[in-house]
Amino acid sequence: MRLTQTHKFFDSLLLFLLVFSGGGLLFVFNRKICTISLFCIALFVIIFMGKRIKLSVFNSSLFSLIFLFSVIIINYLTSIGNQEVIKYYFHLLNISSCVLISTHFLNNRDKSYFLNRIRFILKVVLFYSIFNFLFYIIVKNSLTQIIYNSDKTMYTFSQIFFYNPEKSSFHLFGIELVRNQGWFWEPGINQIYLNIFLYLEGFVFKKNRWIILLIVLTIFTTYSTTGMIIMLIILFFIFKSSIKRNPILVLLAIGIMIPFYFITKTNIEEKLDTSSFQKRYFDLIQTLSIAKDYPLTGIGLDVDYFSEFRSSYNMDDEFRRSIELSTSFESKTKSTEKGSSNSVTYLMAAMGFPISFFLLYCMFKQTLFTHKKGILMMIIFISVFSEPLLLRPFFLIFIISGMIEFFSKFTKLKLK
Repeated sequence: MRLTQTHKFFDSLLLFLLVFSGGGLLFVFNRKICTISLFCIALFVIIFMGKRIKLSVFNSSLFSLIFLFSVIIINYLTSIGNQEVIKYYFHLLNISSCVLISTHFLNNRDKSYFLNRIRFILKVVLFYSIFNFLFYIIVKNSLTQIIYNSDKTMYTFSQIFFYNPEKSSFHLFGIELVRNQGWFWEPGINQIYLNIFLYLEGFVFKKNRWIILLIVLTIFTTYSTTGMIIMLIILFFIFKSSIKRNPILVLLAIGIMIPFYFITKTNIEEKLDTSSFQKRYFDLIQTLSIAKDYPLTGIGLDVDYFSEFRSSYNMDDEFRRSIELSTSFESKTKSTEKGSSNSVTYLMAAMGFPISFFLLYCMFKQTLFTHKKGILMMIIFISVFSEPLLLRPFFLIFIISGMIEFFSKFTKLKLK
């Protein structure tokens, strides 16, 4: 079908909301209205901006929807403690949105179009991040405080730029700067989207090396160790063949490695003794321990109940010691009332091992990004392993697209 500017506008709006559903401040401040809007726009687009759905796509999408709805309902019925029904409604709404979006792009658009729209949105994210970082020097004395989720704070300049100087400030050449979180709730999430953009520019579009340079510099401004490690892996594969043909590029690589070494060395040394590292390490150990105790169905998907449950949960000391011995790190944290930062092991604790492993399998079988798929999935897996993002729509859609592909094997026509 011929795509008009109206089609492109609504597709871009849909993908804009999808991207910012995965850790964007828009969803942090307006979660209910944005979640409902994502579903409504997805429904509108698939009804009015597409063509008749192919039987194979319809069947595999329907099977995926029924399967995931069944899983959520069974999880609620078998969960322990006082689970809030509204939390499960939101999971069902997010699943519905992702199935609609996946069906729309599978049925009505080709993959290159989808990647072009995502690229456009991530380019906006990049340039906003650059301005957000640079303008702090100018606006730092004119910031106002925002309190959200009752106990969390952020600072903004006229609702245009957002910063968290209390947690993320650092000095470079005597100038006070703040780690670049862009439009997201923390710098560690901003780097995910910047690295996905780097992946697209390096392996899919291969058009503009200056954009690659800008992305690299912007990832440095996030001051995220994880982000910079992912970035270097991507850059290695981007320039692997070029380095063989032109060894002088090794000098450029060394030029990147020197500041990276000092930044990450300082960052890692600080984090190994900070509450941030200890919180992530404790999240890994404790959620695995909970999953071990509730291996089939988990304890339920209500994140508030999970936070309450874990604060009084007694972990098996032998299990803790075995993890500490295998990782060579001691866990200094004994308990916490916060949610888990590791959404992979949280999934296991919340839903049990069988469903979790199947959902992770579907995630790795995703069909949205097929160029150098292993590199893209490295970005996604490391990201959801260190941030509570896996069940948010942007990351959930990877699972659902893989599930649709899985169920397509049982339909008469295979997805093309």
